[in-house]
Amino acid sequence: MIELNLTASGNEQTLIKQYLENNASENLAEKINNGVKIVKDNKILISKKDLNGFMKFANEEARKLAETGANCACVQDNIVFGWAIHYFEEDTIEGTLYNEDGTEHKPAPKISTAQKVEVKQEPKKENTQASLFDFMDIKTEIKEETKCECACDCEEDENWTEEEINEVIEQEKQENQNKIIDSETGEVVEQKTNNSSSINKEHAQILYNLLDGKLEVK
Repeated sequence: MIELNLTASGNEQTLIKQYLENNASENLAEKINNGVKIVKDNKILISKKDLNGFMKFANEEARKLAETGANCACVQDNIVFGWAIHYFEEDTIEGTLYNEDGTEHKPAPKISTAQKVEVKQEPKKENTQASLFDFMDIKTEIKEETKCECACDCEEDENWTEEEINEVIEQEKQENQNKIIDSETGEVVEQKTNNSSSINKEHAQILYNLLDGKLEVK
């Protein structure tokens, strides 16, 4: 009987260990006791299997044999023992991995090679549509341009006394007495003579006829 470097926990594992020690070849015993060298992550590692790993493997194989929806399966002893030989013999089935110095191998964290896509945000287009406030500003400008264009100072007008205003009105009346103004256009079409004694020749002719020629028309 070959002594195997396996630790059994429970009756099931003890039975599996006894079967392997009675039936394992020297080559299989070498694999179980010293592990198998494999290449992984570009390193030479040692894969060592134990009975705990085998029990997980056996459960997965039994699950495959169970009927759909069943929680358990009955497997004959010879089938389980056959799984044990296969588990420890097959190099593609990995156990616990160790470095060559005997320390447990820790796989390097995977680095995502996916490139981040930078999303460029387009600058917001300025709203060129005139707002209500723009129209208000335009209206104000027009109003300023159309203010009183008279020669007098509007601000001073607001401070004039009533007596001064009456004097200006009287002066305007006197000036307009000597002017003939077109009622449609408002323009001065003829300047009246300052001689208050002079009269229209047509009216003078009428008076001459009425006075039998006693009025001399110059």
